[in-house]
Amino acid sequence: MAQPVRPAVSAVALIDEGNALEEQGQTAEAMARYDAAAQLDPRCARAHLSRGNVLLAAARIDEARSAYQLAIACDPQYAGAHFNLGNLHCRTGHYERGVQDYRAAIAIKPDFADAFVAMGNALDALRRPAEAIDSYERALAINPGDAGVHFNIGLTALTQGRSESAVDSLRRAIELRPDYFQAHHALGTVLARLGSYDAAAASLGRAAAIAPESVEIARDRAMLLHSLGRFAEALQEATRNLDRAPTWENKVMFARCAARASFRDNAVWIRMALRTAITEPWGMPHQLCWTALSMVMLDPTIARCVDLANQRWPARVAKGSLLNATDLSVLAADRLLHAVLQATPVTTLQFERFLTAARHALLETAASGRPPDPADIAALPFYAALARQCFLNEYVFDCVDSERVAAAACRTRLLELLDAKAAPPPLLLLAIAAYFPLHTLPEPTRLLATSQQSPVSEVLRQQISEPLQEQELLAGIRCLTSVTHGVSQEVRDQYEENPYPRWVKLPMPEPALRFNDELRRALPFARFTPMADDSQPEVLIAGCGTGRQPILMTRRCRGLRILAIDLSLSSISYAMRKTRESGITNIEYAHADILKLGDLTRNFDIVAAVGVLHHLADPFAGWRTLLSRLRPGGFMHLGFYSQIARRHVVKARQIIAARGYTSMADDIRRFRRDCALQDAGAELQWLSQLPDFYSTSECRDLLFHVQEHRLTLAQIGAFLSESGLRFLGFELDAHALQLYRTRFADDPGGINLYHWERFEADNPDTFIGMYQFWVQKPTDPQTIPQVQG
Repeated sequence: MAQPVRPAVSAVALIDEGNALEEQGQTAEAMARYDAAAQLDPRCARAHLSRGNVLLAAARIDEARSAYQLAIACDPQYAGAHFNLGNLHCRTGHYERGVQDYRAAIAIKPDFADAFVAMGNALDALRRPAEAIDSYERALAINPGDAGVHFNIGLTALTQGRSESAVDSLRRAIELRPDYFQAHHALGTVLARLGSYDAAAASLGRAAAIAPESVEIARDRAMLLHSLGRFAEALQEATRNLDRAPTWENKVMFARCAARASFRDNAVWIRMALRTAITEPWGMPHQLCWTALSMVMLDPTIARCVDLANQRWPARVAKGSLLNATDLSVLAADRLLHAVLQATPVTTLQFERFLTAARHALLETAASGRPPDPADIAALPFYAALARQCFLNEYVFDCVDSERVAAAACRTRLLELLDAKAAPPPLLLLAIAAYFPLHTLPEPTRLLATSQQSPVSEVLRQQISEPLQEQELLAGIRCLTSVTHGVSQEVRDQYEENPYPRWVKLPMPEPALRFNDELRRALPFARFTPMADDSQPEVLIAGCGTGRQPILMTRRCRGLRILAIDLSLSSISYAMRKTRESGITNIEYAHADILKLGDLTRNFDIVAAVGVLHHLADPFAGWRTLLSRLRPGGFMHLGFYSQIARRHVVKARQIIAARGYTSMADDIRRFRRDCALQDAGAELQWLSQLPDFYSTSECRDLLFHVQEHRLTLAQIGAFLSESGLRFLGFELDAHALQLYRTRFADDPGGINLYHWERFEADNPDTFIGMYQFWVQKPTDPQTIPQVQG
C-alpha cells in the first residue's frame, strides 16, 4: 500500500519525489506523489504527464490518454506531452493519429530527434517507407551518431527493395555500435539475399557471438547453410534451435533442412520431430517422405523385410517368410512409418516394393479363412496405414492376376457378410481397402454402421465418408462457362477419373501478410510497383485442381477474395471439402473453361495459372485470355513445363506411344513395372526419381496427358515483350538461386532470361518441376517495360 504523502511545498517538489520513487521501482508511491501534485496544482502539466506515463505503463490506456490531454490543455506548447500521446496512439495501432501528435511535438521543438524517429516508425507501420526514411534522416541531421536510426533506415530500405542501400545503413549502424547484434543479424540476412554468402556467414557469426542465445540468429544461420548446400550442418543447427524454442519458424526451418537430409542414427528425438513435422505438418509432407523412410530403414527388422521383398521382386514373398510375429510387432509400433503412409504417396521404389509385398501378405491372411493370428490383430495400425496409402496413391502398386482373383473373392465375401448384417473381420475389410476403394462397393454406408476399431474407422472415413461428402458437393458447384469441345473436353475427361492432385494436409498456416509484403517475401529482389490497395485483392486461380493452391494463398496473404476455377468437377468437389475442413470462407469455386473467360465481365488484381496453360491446344492463347481479365498494374503467377527439363519425359512419351500403353490404370501399372526392368533404359529408369511417378493420377498427368506443350525461356521472353509484361523473378529453392547468383553476380534479382537460358543449358534439371514465375502488367498500357534477355 502507498504511504501517506507528507505535505509538500510545491507540485514540482512532489513530481521530483515521484520521479525518484519511479526510478527505484516504487510505482504506487510515485503515483501517489503525482496525484498529490495534480491536486495541489490542477494546471501543472508535468503532473498530468507523469500520471499519464504511469497509467500507460499499466496499460490503462483511456486514463493515460486523458492525462496526456489534460497536460496539453494546461500547456499547449508542451512538446513532451504531444510526443507521449503519440506513443500511446502508436501502441494502440492508431498510427495516423500518432503521426499527427509527433508533428505537433516537432512544430514546438524542431530539434526533437526522438520525435522524428518515432514518427518514422509510425510512417513505416503505415506502409509509407519514403516518408519514414525522410523522418529518420531528419533525426540523423540532429543526432548523426544514433546507430538505431541507421538500423531503422536499413530495415525500411529493405521494404522498398533497396538491398544495397540497406547494407550501407546497417554497416554504418555497426560502425557506431560494434556490439549491435541486431544490425549484424540483419546485415547477414541481407547479404545472403544478395548472394554474398561468405560475408553473410561472417555477419551472422558475429551476431551469434554477441547473442549466443538468439534463436532467430541460429535459424537464419541454418537457412544460410541450407542455401550453401551444407545440408547436414543446416539440419544440425535447425535441430538444436528447435530443441531450444519450438516456435513456428523453427519448425518450418527444421522441415526445410530435414527434406534434404539423410540419417545414420535412429535418434528417438529426431524420429518424434520428423513424425510431428509430417502429421501437423511443418512442411509439405511429400518433401519429407524420402527423409523419413531413410530413418525408418535404420530399424534392422524393417530393413530386412524391405531387402527380402526387393530380392524376390517381382515375385511375391509368402507371408510366412516376409513377416513373422516380431516383424509385425515392429511395423505396428513404428509411428513414423504410419505417419508417412497416411500423409503422402511413398516415393521410393525400394519401399514401394516392400509395401506391395506386405499388401499381398495381408491379402493372403484375409483370404485364408482361418482365424487371425494375434500378431496380425496387433498389426492393425500398420495394415490400416497401408490401406490408406493404397487409396492415397490410387492403387498404383503392381498387382498380378492371382492377387486380383483373391481380392475379388474377398470383396464377394465381404458383401455377403454385409447382406447378412454380419460385422466383417477387420483384416478382411483392410485387405479389400488395399485393393479397391471402399466407396465403390454397393451401398458402402453399410460399413459405416459396423463397429470398427480406431485404425479401421479412419480407413472408413477416408474411403467412404469423405468421397460421399464430395459427391454431395457436386450438385452445388456453379457453372461459370461451358467447356470447349476438343482438347478442353479431353482434358476434363482425364481429370474426372480421380481428383487431381490428391492431398491430405498442407503446411500449418504461416503468419499471413498483405499481398505486397508476401510478394516481397517470396521474391525479395523483385522490382515491382506495389498494389495501391492490397487490403482485399481480387484473385483468379485458373486451374485450381483440388484446392491446394487457393488454400495456400489464403494462408499466406490476408484479405484475398478468390475465384478458383477448374475443368474437373471431381477435383472441385475435393477442393470444396478440403476448404470447408480448413474453415476458409473467402474462396469461391466454379466450373469453367479458361478459353471462355474472355466473355467474363469481372476483372482481377492477381491471376494465377500454374501447371495449366501448357495443357491447352495453344498455351499463349490461354495466356492472352487471362491477361484480358487482369487489371492494369495487376500480377500474374505462372507455371510452364520446360523443354529442357522434361527431356526424359519426352523420350518416355515417345516410348509409351510406340508400345501402345493407354492411360487406363492397368496400363499405367504395367508401364511402371516395365520401367523398373534392368533393360528398360536410362530414360525410363530415371522416371522413378520423380515424385509424380508414385500415384496413378500424377503418373498419368506426368506421362500420359492428352495434351502437353513444353516451352523455352526464349518463347516466354518473347511473349513477355510482346505483351508488355514485367518479369519479376522465378520461384526456386534457395540453393539453385545461390548457384545462379554466384555465376551471374550482376543479376541478384534473377530477372535476366538470357542468363537463365545459359544457366539452364548447363544445369538442365533446374526447372524439373516447372518454370514458376511472377510478372506484372503495366499500370499505363502505353508503358512497355524492357524484358532483360
